[in-house]
Amino acid sequence: MNIQELQDWLQARLPAHLVGGPPTITIYDDEVVIILALADADVDAMAPGVERRQAERRLIAWRREETRPLRMRLARELQKMLGRPVAWGMRVGSTEALFTTRSAPVMTRLGRAERDVLDTLVAAGVADTRSAALAYTVRAFAAEHADWLAEVRQAIAQVEQVRARLKLTPRGAPPAADDEPDASPTPARSS
Repeated sequence: MNIQELQDWLQARLPAHLVGGPPTITIYDDEVVIILALADADVDAMAPGVERRQAERRLIAWRREETRPLRMRLARELQKMLGRPVAWGMRVGSTEALFTTRSAPVMTRLGRAERDVLDTLVAAGVADTRSAALAYTVRAFAAEHADWLAEVRQAIAQVEQVRARLKLTPRGAPPAADDEPDASPTPARSS
């Protein structure tokens, strides 16, 4: 099932009043992440007079609770079809929240200076463990360099599109290199 088919499948099962567009679906090796685009007409009605970003967060929290049984049922169906766990999130306006995402251990070797940074964050109470400090550091980098990361992701997506257009056809043998002699005999020169 490709992403377009997944979007169609989901939109057919989601309440029309809930969605403000097709869901964003990203398929990873270990999970499928679905971000539902909420209809933002509900933002102003939900919290009149409240700052827009705060109202968007409230709407996401409310829709998250409202849709929990439905999302759980859909996730079970998708997990059977795709063989991967499903993680959910919602977006409205400029606010996006991920929930039920998997956390996975990432093995890395850090030098003394990097471990000192993590230990300082732990000692300062920013994080409880080195693992939490590393996650905090990654989130801080992502927040500070969001535009750059978006640009890199877009470039990677373009490279993937170019790769997808490459059609490989089986060949009997590899083509001859430029520096290899031709298989055809060369006529002898007379002097």
